[in-house]
Amino acid sequence: MVRLSVFAVIFAAVTSVAADGYCQCLFSDGSHCCVTQYGINKNCQERCLNNGSYKHQCNAGGKYSDVSGWNAQFRLSCEDFTIG
Repeated sequence: MVRLSVFAVIFAAVTSVAADGYCQCLFSDGSHCCVTQYGINKNCQERCLNNGSYKHQCNAGGKYSDVSGWNAQFRLSCEDFTIG
């Protein structure tokens, strides 16, 4: 019984890590702008295309880099940026 519960915990951890990740949207000079989370389908360029933080828009045409969940928690979160 203990082996089954250990297996269930390991399985849950692996599937949760594989299910989502983080994209770091970049400015045109390559510095980091904000971080957004994707689900099963990695579509970082699309998610970073017209995005930015509450401070400013990234304006890099969807330029991004991968970032770990650990580092993502210390960066500004993206929100769909609209001028107005």
